[in-house]
Amino acid sequence: MSGKVNLKPRTMMYPSPAVIASAYDEYGKADACTITFAAMCSHQPPTVMIAINSTAKRKTLKSILEREEFVLGFPTVDQVAETNYIGMASGYDVDKLEKVGFTTTKAKEVNAPIINEMK
Repeated sequence: MSGKVNLKPRTMMYPSPAVIASAYDEYGKADACTITFAAMCSHQPPTVMIAINSTAKRKTLKSILEREEFVLGFPTVDQVAETNYIGMASGYDVDKLEKVGFTTTKAKEVNAPIINEMK
């Protein structure tokens, strides 16, 4: 037996590290979403690839596409509840960052909010 198995397509990469993408919306208000797919694409220039499901109405995705800039925050293990909430709640319904007690500062290099409580 070769040890290889032919599988049907399905989600298989677990655990995926959760990151939080943040961007300014059309009014300049900070918004964020939890992402479980992010990867480095290039070191020169520094480039990151993220995946956000576009089949649903997603406020942060809209902001990222309109602004073409975002920041990634790396939550700690102590921020699991906040990370989960940011991934489940809709920015159209609630200010997710305010709800979890996160604050932001404008990034120096891009026009996007840095979540101060993230690494």
